[in-house]
Amino acid sequence: MGNSVSDWEYLPELCLLTVLEKIDEPISQVQFGAVSKYWHSLFNTFLDIKRQLSTNLVPMLMIPSKKRTTKRKLYSLQAKSKIAEIEFLKPYTWRYCGSCYGWLVTVDESFNITLSNPFKNLSIHLPQFDSMAYDSGHYTYKILKVVLSDDPLLHPNNFVVVVIYSVYGRLAFYRPCQENWIYIDVNEDQSLFLDILFHKGLVYAIGHYNNLVWFDVNGVKDDESSKPPKLNTLVPKIRRLENHSFRVYLTKKFTVFKLILDNENGKLLEKKEVESIDGDKVFVGDNKTLAVSALNFPEGQPNSIYFTDDFIDRDAYEILGPRDIGIFHLKDGSLEKYYQFKNSHKDLSPYIWISPSKEYN
Repeated sequence: MGNSVSDWEYLPELCLLTVLEKIDEPISQVQFGAVSKYWHSLFNTFLDIKRQLSTNLVPMLMIPSKKRTTKRKLYSLQAKSKIAEIEFLKPYTWRYCGSCYGWLVTVDESFNITLSNPFKNLSIHLPQFDSMAYDSGHYTYKILKVVLSDDPLLHPNNFVVVVIYSVYGRLAFYRPCQENWIYIDVNEDQSLFLDILFHKGLVYAIGHYNNLVWFDVNGVKDDESSKPPKLNTLVPKIRRLENHSFRVYLTKKFTVFKLILDNENGKLLEKKEVESIDGDKVFVGDNKTLAVSALNFPEGQPNSIYFTDDFIDRDAYEILGPRDIGIFHLKDGSLEKYYQFKNSHKDLSPYIWISPSKEYN
């Protein structure tokens, strides 16, 4: 009878790669690669495959320029000396109100919202949004944030666009099958929303007081007579000063909570504060909030939050430029810089994360 260790150590490559795919924990995958030189080689092959197939590429920081109106710089976190340039078909806008799957979102003075993919030189023009003439301030901040459910390149007829609009933080959404936006009715406890995420086909919105609601767009009919979906409260608003968040992801300190939901009815089972996010890196700002695993970004700081902020006083609506950027470490609560903000940029458009095409990463 042969040596049992050598028998399993040299299993066929496809079998071992299949085993690796079934292992969920990054630490366990690393341990797999430490068994032998052969397994370490397969582990590196596995990482290369995962990176090539991953839709969660490490985002790059898009930096404004004073001299060029059709170009911007892209700063790579994976190769800090690498700065690429990206060309726009038209002079870029002052502010982008969203960044998802490589698509940037802009709004003009007539409240026409456009999705633009500078890597593919493509644009998608969405229906005109309500003017919201009762709102004060710069028109680019009347559309606070836009988030996409999927990449329109991959799902051209089956993606959802959710918008947080007005100084009151209200919600609306659009699908390619609709002619117009559908605006969601809210009460006093269901407004002042700041961020959106999609999870298992549902839309979740988080507000100023860390309240969390969800709604389902899947059952909404395409015609204008259709009733908007109902907002369901998952975490209620608590009006205490310590619960108020300027942008939910505060830029002096981050507090991270894990929500455990019932798999059958989606109800909240437990909410608990955590000091670890399984080694992931989370990117927040005007972009769609994105988590990148240690496997896809081994150069990054584990259990950290990479943030950008437009540094705006929403009460006075004073735009102060892209001053607040950095990394927050959950383990010890420390902050560090990943890119040195330039004083010459203080009156330019905010920095924003953008998910690049693979050739840029």
